Amino acid sequence: MIQLKKNKYPKVSILLSIISIAASVFINIQIAKQYLRSVGKNRALFGLYELLQFGYQYYVAILGFIALVMAILGIKGDNRRSLKLSAILLSVLALIAVFVRIWRLFV
Repeated sequence: MIQLKKNKYPKVSILLSIISIAASVFINIQIAKQYLRSVGKNRALFGLYELLQFGYQYYVAILGFIALVMAILGIKGDNRRSLKLSAILLSVLALIAVFVRIWRLFV
């Protein structure tokens, strides 16, 4: 396993969180486009369709979870408190962005 210095953990965590949030937003935009194209019964059963067609969106949560673990591992170290706090908040936001249906805001 790769050993990182403790002051590198928050930076890597922020990078993974940003990637996770960007991927989640991209997937949610695709879901919103598909919802706008659907009509009738497809719209009524869109939750099932979303799960079957875009189920891979939940794999993005793995990046958010890894980012959260790295942010927690980086807590001990130098005194750069704002970097640690932003790493933890971004990783939690990345996890929330995966499980909240953001695509409804785009419709």
